[in-house]
Amino acid sequence: MKPKVVCLRPKQDFDRVSVSFPESLDVHFFKEYDEDLVARACVDADFIMAPSPFPPITAKMISAGKSLKLIQLTGSGFDTVDLQAADEAGIPVANCPGQNSKAVAELAFITIGALNRGMIEADIETKKGNYQEVRKKLEREGMYQFENLNLGLLGIGLIGKEMAKIGAFFGLNVYYYDILRLSPEQEKEFKVTFTGFKELLKISDILSIHLPINKSTQKLLGPEEFALMKPDAILINTSRGAIIDDEALIHALTSKRLRGAALDAFDPEPLPREHPLLSLDPEIKKRLILTPHIGGSTRQSFRRMFQEAIDNLVRVLRGERPKYVVNLRQD
Repeated sequence: MKPKVVCLRPKQDFDRVSVSFPESLDVHFFKEYDEDLVARACVDADFIMAPSPFPPITAKMISAGKSLKLIQLTGSGFDTVDLQAADEAGIPVANCPGQNSKAVAELAFITIGALNRGMIEADIETKKGNYQEVRKKLEREGMYQFENLNLGLLGIGLIGKEMAKIGAFFGLNVYYYDILRLSPEQEKEFKVTFTGFKELLKISDILSIHLPINKSTQKLLGPEEFALMKPDAILINTSRGAIIDDEALIHALTSKRLRGAALDAFDPEPLPREHPLLSLDPEIKKRLILTPHIGGSTRQSFRRMFQEAIDNLVRVLRGERPKYVVNLRQD
């Protein structure tokens, strides 16, 4: 009997990037998420493969899988997995770190450029026929190129390091804060300067978030933090939505305590239609970019992540330890 894989991605996701599962695996693809259906499918499953950041891998699904050998995510995030339930069941949870780092950093810089050049408003008004009017308005208000601006990185993991590389290329002054400071050699390599959290908020012309979500980062940016930032600063979040207090962000935008923001992550996800970010004044929306968590969703990064995830299943079947386990301690 072939080992069974419960895959919470549709088969077309893998076909689209020319990645296939070995014929030795019995793969059950789910196009839509239903916790009860998935839990029933897990009863005789050897593996669960799922995207991150959603859908959730719940305790119900994990406890149903009496034969589970691995929960494999096809992204770097793992906060949607009930890690306590996985720990109690002795099931390793693995992610695919670093495979989409360049893609996420690339999207972050695309949105930085769009905000700094007023491209949303420029596009809307030019299409209305207001070519000269919007050109004069943007010149009057001021547009920014990258050179000599202060890029603040809140977190300098794999994606943060890619941000630093790109920032240095464009001539940005790159500062960072992280609970784990880089070595002097790494700071020199990535051309970054360490600073305190509050100081980072004060000096950044661009603040880009690259942190995991946990108890210490939940709503890390609230009213007090936004009050410390420059009124002409912009905020970029390609990590997790819950790091930002949405109410405080909206107040900062509407009171012009913040020039603009680009968000690729939200709390909750998917973003509900009634979310207050979607009902802002049209003029404020011209300073706000919202994308549906697509930072790492390129063909190239998907191909790398999917192949890495499948390779991890094969490792387990060969009796080897899976790579990139995020929960159980590996001696």
